[in-house]
Amino acid sequence: MWKLGISRQLSDDGLFRGAQLLSVVCGCMIGMLSVASVSAAPIDFVDAKLPSYQPKPVTLDKSRGYVQPDGSIQIVGYDDMSGMLATMNQLFIKSHPGFKFKMELHGNGTAIPAITYDASAFGPQGGGATVLQLLPYEKIYGGSKAEPVAALVIRVAHASLNPKAKLAPLGLIVNKKNPITSLTMEQVTGMFAFGSGTGDITAWSQLGLKGALAGKSIHPTGLSEDAYDRPEDLGMGEFMMFRKMGQHPGFPFSPRYERMKRYSEVVETVKGDPLAIGLVALNKVDASVKVVPILDNDGKALTTGSAADIVAGRYPYDRYLYIYVRRPLGEAFDPFVKEYLRMILSKQGQIIVAKDSKGYLPLNIHEVEEELDKLERANVWEKRSVQGPKLNFPFPSPQP
Repeated sequence: MWKLGISRQLSDDGLFRGAQLLSVVCGCMIGMLSVASVSAAPIDFVDAKLPSYQPKPVTLDKSRGYVQPDGSIQIVGYDDMSGMLATMNQLFIKSHPGFKFKMELHGNGTAIPAITYDASAFGPQGGGATVLQLLPYEKIYGGSKAEPVAALVIRVAHASLNPKAKLAPLGLIVNKKNPITSLTMEQVTGMFAFGSGTGDITAWSQLGLKGALAGKSIHPTGLSEDAYDRPEDLGMGEFMMFRKMGQHPGFPFSPRYERMKRYSEVVETVKGDPLAIGLVALNKVDASVKVVPILDNDGKALTTGSAADIVAGRYPYDRYLYIYVRRPLGEAFDPFVKEYLRMILSKQGQIIVAKDSKGYLPLNIHEVEEELDKLERANVWEKRSVQGPKLNFPFPSPQP
């Protein structure tokens, strides 16, 4: 039909106008092909080498607090995982007839209290629990101060680049007039942190910039790192301070750091300020600002946080979806929870992750193998000084 339309235009209005229309049509088609060639859906990143799920029989301990009066298994936690977990439940029921689930997914703040009091089989969590969220659990199950015990933490997916998702990788943005071409993690720490070992970076000239920015002060901005301020992303501050800004436990944010409530405010600030650099969730960035490439985890190439780089583990400011598991000292691992987590970490489970409408990205084979190894070693939880970090809780925050 579109060919017929072009023919009529040629006959009615002459060759020039017809050529214009043909050019537009071809341009649109080329544009569509270009988009298709560079963009890929999360399902395209499911690793073919992931293990297929081989169900094992499991018996539910009906004395557990998360088992409801009607026999259903209650799951409490992160609301952004509601779609994928509903589909996971269907897959589990298909291979384990008779099981049923009750979902109470209302937000990150609910997961740790629920596993603390055995009100949830496990705690779905976006981006890792904060110190404040973990404190009650550690007070009850942490043992002595010399031998604190943490929940078992399993990665289940990478963060999402979809604007619908609540958890995304973090990135650095600057004004479109800013000529900076790349940053290292050390430089990011120097700009955003206070007292870093490599020295604070306060002027654009320290990064080699000349011209209009020479000698001008850097204006770092992002969300408040204080959970009591109730920023849009409660976990951003601890993620940067305790895991990314220098060696663990890292460095605090600089007094020069301008704190916002929402990522949209950060984008607007950077859009209007040539001296600003913003720390934002990558799924909140628009064309009004420029994303700065970061040297990747291998220190060999630059990345702006593409889906391919995230799944491959190359992007340094990626984040994860986690499952937190209640682990009182000396208690045997819950066989139902172990079987469910085996399913999530299988090829079928990661396909469910990738097909979910929120766009969370699947784990690669190496990450899955690491998490499965945790499960195999978790028959009985040992003291943390043997099995995990030796740093006392609650400060600094433990690494998931």
